[in-house]
Amino acid sequence: MSCTAHTIGVPDLAAYSPATTATGTIVTWGDPAFGKMMEGWADGFRSYQPDVRFETFLRGTSTAVGALYTGVAQLGLFGREIRRLERTSWKRMFPYQPTEFIVATGSYDEFAKTVAVAVLVNADNPQTGISLRQLDAMYSRDRKRGAPESIGRWGQLGLSGDWADRPMTIFGLDEDTGTANHLQSRLLLDGRWAVDVKLPPGAPTEMYAGSGGHAADALVQALLADRYAIGFGGFRNLAPGLKALAVADDGGHYVEGTRKSVASREYPFSRSVYAVVNKAPDAAWDPKIHEFMSFVLSREGQQVVAVEGGYLPLVARIVEAERAKLG
Repeated sequence: MSCTAHTIGVPDLAAYSPATTATGTIVTWGDPAFGKMMEGWADGFRSYQPDVRFETFLRGTSTAVGALYTGVAQLGLFGREIRRLERTSWKRMFPYQPTEFIVATGSYDEFAKTVAVAVLVNADNPQTGISLRQLDAMYSRDRKRGAPESIGRWGQLGLSGDWADRPMTIFGLDEDTGTANHLQSRLLLDGRWAVDVKLPPGAPTEMYAGSGGHAADALVQALLADRYAIGFGGFRNLAPGLKALAVADDGGHYVEGTRKSVASREYPFSRSVYAVVNKAPDAAWDPKIHEFMSFVLSREGQQVVAVEGGYLPLVARIVEAERAKLG
């Protein structure tokens, strides 16, 4: 690759250094959004390990689950976190959970990829930021972040005048989507969704952050039509007449969602995508899988992510934590 790590924003990571010669075939199933990135990883890895072949079937994250269950695949590529029901099913077959590696940061705003979650409101709304605790008090019936009461009026966020007593219209997501599952864990701390959270009028059942087509149109039109509404979307859903709120983490530091803040993981609703392996804790690593994951989590592997341009390279602290899983 002609680009340097500096010019494409890859942090100063350790270079890949083969620990052993790997051979055999790596069969991979998973999310089609990994296609270009997986090709780059395979090509780059073969330049160091020419005796490894790849068979790749990217037909959806859910197909990776079954392929790992049955041993058809050695590697699963997930555009979302493993769902609770999938973990329960796994537990019935194996006395351990699969090994998960974060391999890239989710996209900022690309369609058909896992994206950062934006908190969207009408541009007339004077609110500029919102905290995780406040969002939890709006979207969860359990309020596990410790808010003393549910939030349903804009005055509870400090707005005055005409806004003080105005009830919020709170738009959510299809609860069966990967984005909703992510938010239930990340934001609600596995709490239950509030009963008054609803989909925008006219939205199809399958609605997630960054949806395109009718779902995106429904969210945009609903927020444009109702100046007192709020909803989760992707930054690609921003349209004239809408704005995204800055989001504060538990420390009270408000961060606007930008490509830079998403890539740095400073923005609280940055996302991850994963590679998943079925490995028992006391079993030795399959050498070809160990070497491949070492490559993915190296300077060269993350440079592939940067060149692909949709997903974003990992920051060094996450790479260090993920590499520790390799032993």
